[in-house]
Amino acid sequence: MRIWNRIQVINELTKNKSNMKRIIIKYFAILSAVLLVSSCEWNPPTFDSADSFISYTASSSLVAEQGGPIAIPVLVTAESGAPAVSVTFNFDESSVAVEGEDFTLVNPTNTLDVSQGWGYDTIWIQPIDNDVFTGNIPLIINLTSNTQNYPFGVTSSHTLTIVDDEHPLGNWIGTFTVDAVDYVSYFGPETWTVTTSPDPTDVNNLIVVGIGSGYSEWTPITGVVDMDANTITFSAGSEIGTHADYGGPLAIFLGDEAGNLYEEPIVGTVNADGSIFVDVLAIRFVGGVNDGLRWGVFETTWAPSKKKAAPVATPAAGQVKELKLQH
Repeated sequence: MRIWNRIQVINELTKNKSNMKRIIIKYFAILSAVLLVSSCEWNPPTFDSADSFISYTASSSLVAEQGGPIAIPVLVTAESGAPAVSVTFNFDESSVAVEGEDFTLVNPTNTLDVSQGWGYDTIWIQPIDNDVFTGNIPLIINLTSNTQNYPFGVTSSHTLTIVDDEHPLGNWIGTFTVDAVDYVSYFGPETWTVTTSPDPTDVNNLIVVGIGSGYSEWTPITGVVDMDANTITFSAGSEIGTHADYGGPLAIFLGDEAGNLYEEPIVGTVNADGSIFVDVLAIRFVGGVNDGLRWGVFETTWAPSKKKAAPVATPAAGQVKELKLQH
């Protein structure tokens, strides 16, 4: 009987130790979880009023001379409840654009008022459309002062480019559908889509892309326009691209109806209706496995299919998101 009682006591002690071990493990698991949550508690960032600043939302923009007014937002970054602030701006003396001749300020004054102390106000500029070719002209607008003496951000100057719509070659700038009849090929006529754009370095030149068909890549070439003679001239040997199936590169030359090629300029005609005519325009491989082979000699008629529109940038004030920073 004594032996049996001892066995029971031993079993009970062992059982209690096992229960205690499980309780301790559970306790430490709960404690660890609480500590982990406490240590990872998120503290939202705070905004110090000393960090307030004023800047443009962008450093540059474009507006077409014939376009509507353009909005240039000025952003005030400050805490909620900050005092009202007024921001003054001016037109830099180095600007080519002249107020009253090239643009007008739509705002009543050169001061913006942000009554709630944070957010944005907008400078509105209306370009003036005229009949004189001036080229694209810049207007530089500087932020100069503000009533709260906030520092200006990195973007405290904005350059607005007024895009001229009186380019002297504007009649021949755009996209053309070109009917190309080959004098010597058995494959019949071709149709090309050619685009022209102004040469930023010379108002007498057009940048031309798309002569030929089936190319994997195109190389722009320059056409020199003589307004007095109504001609456009391309240099012989100007590379126009690489063919998708036959390689290249290919280049243009002066040709004749018999299929001969010459290292002489190719001269076409620019017409008052915006069309262009270029005859005996020859294409030849000038590299790769087909080097020296003639592609064709073409009579080409360029019919304007789409005029190039001047870029217009008129963001509405509502497109600019207000910024609200709180403690």
